[in-house]
Amino acid sequence: MKIFSLKNPNRGPLVWFMIIMDAVLCAASFLIVTFLHSQSANQPFGNYFEMLRYVLPIVVTVRLLTFAYFKLYRSGWRYAGLHDAVNIFKAVSISTLIAFAVTVVVSSKIASTRFYYSPYIFILDWIVATVLIVTMRFSMRLKKEFLAWRQTGRENVLIVGAGDAGVMLLREIVANMPQYAVRGFIDDDPGKQNMIIQGVPVLGTRAELETVIHTTFAEEVFIAIPSASGFAIKEVAEICNKLGIKYKTLPSVNDIVDGKVTFSDLREVDILDVLRRDPVELDVHAIKSNIQGKRVLVTGAGGSIGSEMCRQIAVFKPEELILLELCEFNLYQIDRELKAKFPELKIAPYIADIKNEARLSAIFEKHRPQIVFHAAAYKHVPIMELNPLEAVLNNVKGTYQIASAADRAGCEEFIQISTDKAVKPSSIMGATKRVAEKFVQSLNTISATRFVSVRFGNVLGSSGSVLPLFKEQIAKGGPVTVTHPEMTRYFMLIPEAAQLVLEAATIGEGGEIFILNMGEPVKIVDLATQVIQLMGKRPGNDIKIVFTDLRPGEKLHEELVYDGTEEPTKMKKIMVTRTTPENYEELKEKILDLIDLAACGNESAMREELLKIVPEYTPDLSVIGN
Repeated sequence: MKIFSLKNPNRGPLVWFMIIMDAVLCAASFLIVTFLHSQSANQPFGNYFEMLRYVLPIVVTVRLLTFAYFKLYRSGWRYAGLHDAVNIFKAVSISTLIAFAVTVVVSSKIASTRFYYSPYIFILDWIVATVLIVTMRFSMRLKKEFLAWRQTGRENVLIVGAGDAGVMLLREIVANMPQYAVRGFIDDDPGKQNMIIQGVPVLGTRAELETVIHTTFAEEVFIAIPSASGFAIKEVAEICNKLGIKYKTLPSVNDIVDGKVTFSDLREVDILDVLRRDPVELDVHAIKSNIQGKRVLVTGAGGSIGSEMCRQIAVFKPEELILLELCEFNLYQIDRELKAKFPELKIAPYIADIKNEARLSAIFEKHRPQIVFHAAAYKHVPIMELNPLEAVLNNVKGTYQIASAADRAGCEEFIQISTDKAVKPSSIMGATKRVAEKFVQSLNTISATRFVSVRFGNVLGSSGSVLPLFKEQIAKGGPVTVTHPEMTRYFMLIPEAAQLVLEAATIGEGGEIFILNMGEPVKIVDLATQVIQLMGKRPGNDIKIVFTDLRPGEKLHEELVYDGTEEPTKMKKIMVTRTTPENYEELKEKILDLIDLAACGNESAMREELLKIVPEYTPDLSVIGN
């Protein structure tokens, strides 16, 4: 066993200094108690010299070896805590017993003399040595804490993450934020432990965060790890919530476009951070080859998914980005944002209804897009249950018109955004999206354009998702409403969904339905609990959780595929399902009948036609006829 092994060579001088100081203190302790014992026994101190000549080296040597065994030289004096004090007590106690036993053996083996010693000397030495070692260990910490208290008008902060982002953040704080005093870094990298980075020490790992917060009097924690997993952020947030101190985080690596970190990037930790998964490993070269220099059209460009698609596409420098959006304000927002971030990009924003064939034909004729991402859809399940005619007109007729326009214009590829609710649908929204999947799959059989669909579950933070609702309810003091205690959903973050859609577009050959790996389903009640905690409240105490009931068209659990039809692709987060497409002409005739029935307001006949196209659709009978 390498008792004195040094993983970090930078600590070598410090460790040897600690060893020398311990040797001096141990020797001093034994000399002091021996002198006190001689005085109490009314004997000259010189009578003890023979004993000291043999015993003192034994005591010092045994102590140092025992201290090393208890790893007392792997912790810094400046950060000593209760754990260190307990270890010192154990080490001194055990070393005292060992030294006493060795002394007994040595005294019996030396025939030339029987030196005098007393067990009381070892008992007193045990007490004095413990006090001296603990005092020395804690003296540096007391000094550090005293200096921390002397800092007036400055807020003590810790930075979690001693990588590039953490160092950039430190530089900006030192240069421009004098109200903060950075007391240290927290980093899990063993090679960075006890390093000094621009005058600031690395104090420990995430597991030691709570102790370091106490010892540095930290009042706020900055999480500077853009690539951190959701679990890591959750762990830091839970510790900070427990201690009642503030914390902020940098955005994910996907949101830091230029790779630079500034103090203004710091923001409150959100549930999206906690649910953050490992970064998507994109085939950037393939995506760039597929998009760069091409004309790309996005429908629903101002929506949650559509706008993120536009942001991701813009990075890969298309020749032109055509934005189709029915909502004027949403179009204004994304148009302004893109022009600010990508001033060199040619952008064509259009107010357009995807159900308007003439409008679509004019736009396609003018711009001749090569790639179309179709994100426009009505998606709110309970609302669509009450408006089934509009669900059919927008989700079915709109897809029919935009896909047909892409076919007539000779587009290279058409990518439709679909949903897990299209699998064995129980809602009108899911059924209409399943019709859209079937149509583009059948159109692929007779078109030169490659038509594919990409299916995924709920996207956290998108308009109409549970997250904004939970936040609004918490801000009002509760209660938070959850439909059912066992309800689960697949969740994905908006950037991750957009990236995987771009990836799927590069591997699509036509006719596939790609399924994004959504991980494990999440209980909605667990999600609600996490949001309450992150907003600084206590579930059940400050904010109540109330269970209502399943809303019209909702399932308790969603599915992503039809019973084992999925296959892996070369991208580990993307699966594919290949089913036999329906005859295009036959399906087209059914879809046109469906659209006509919806347009003339014949809801009952429309539902019958919808069931013919999607026989696995199980409508909510409580809604029909109301």
